[in-house]
Parts: sequence; structure tokens; C-alpha cells
Amino acid sequence: MTFNRPYTFELARQLLTARSLGDATAGHYVNAESNGVDRAQLDRAVATLQRIDPADFDTWIRREYIVDGWLHGYLELSANPDDPTLTAWVLGQRAAAHYDALG
Repeated sequence: MTFNRPYTFELARQLLTARSLGDATAGHYVNAESNGVDRAQLDRAVATLQRIDPADFDTWIRREYIVDGWLHGYLELSANPDDPTLTAWVLGQRAAAHYDALG
């Protein structure tokens, strides 16, 4: 099980996008499991995102990364959450490095 909660929400967003397009979702579950996110965890993340306006997914996930980074130390507490260089991709890379280092 991964402790990288924002990443779990990214996977959930991908799954919801596939569902909305009528695409198969089995591969999303396989990918999630290969990255430490079990089916139940992914389904809970999907249920959480379904309570949010889809137009807000990207902003919400980015904020999840910022809070997670502050809490777990891979983002400086002085970091400005409005900094445009702190994209979800950049934050995701920092989170991945942090959680990978934990083993």
C-alpha cells in the first residue's frame, strides 16, 4: 500500500477519465496495484473525487501534493502555494522521490 495519497488521487482521476470516455478500466487497476495502490484504496479515492467538480480535479490534486509535501518534509514550509513553478508534475516528482527513499 502506498502512503503517497496525492498520487492515489492522480490514479483515481485517470480512472474516472477512462470511465467517462467509455474506455476499459481493468488496466488502470493493474497499473495502480503495480504501484502499491490496491483496488479498495483506488476505489475510495475515486469515490472521494466524485464529490468534487471534475473541473477542480487538477487544482485539488495539486493542493493535496502541497499539503502532503509540507507534512512529510519534501516541500519547504516556506514554499508559496501560489508559486506557478510548483506544478502537480513537479510536486509529484518530489513526492515520488520522497516515498521511494522510504522504501
